[in-house]
Amino acid sequence: MIRKLTKEEYPNAADLSYQVCMECSLNDFTKEGIETFKSFIFNISLMNELDLYGAFDNQLLIGVIGVNRKKQHISLFFIRQEYHRQGLGKSLFYYMIEDCNLTEITVNSSTYGEPFYKSLGFKKVGKKETHTGITSIPMIKDI
Repeated sequence: MIRKLTKEEYPNAADLSYQVCMECSLNDFTKEGIETFKSFIFNISLMNELDLYGAFDNQLLIGVIGVNRKKQHISLFFIRQEYHRQGLGKSLFYYMIEDCNLTEITVNSSTYGEPFYKSLGFKKVGKKETHTGITSIPMIKDI
């Protein structure tokens, strides 16, 4: 099941994001980057700027996507590793797109996530860069 998360569920989304990030994208983070990431996902006011959507296996949160509608930007997108390559990420992405009514969407992809974003039709709009200890690739998709 996929649905929009309530504000009360945001801490669970932050925990999932941190767990998956440490498992899958650690190569893109320096020590400073890990602290930068944690200071974002565990900051309630920053998280409240996002619309968060979750994918569930029974009651277990297994995936999350967070989008800043004003900026038309994906700020979080994590799926538990054991659920990778099952179509869950695409389903979660398209559910969010349908609900948000965006004209385009941007993301700063991890190097791990770049092939996935390409499969969704995202294009690179810049070179790989490191900012506050986090390495990412700027990408965009027209909707």
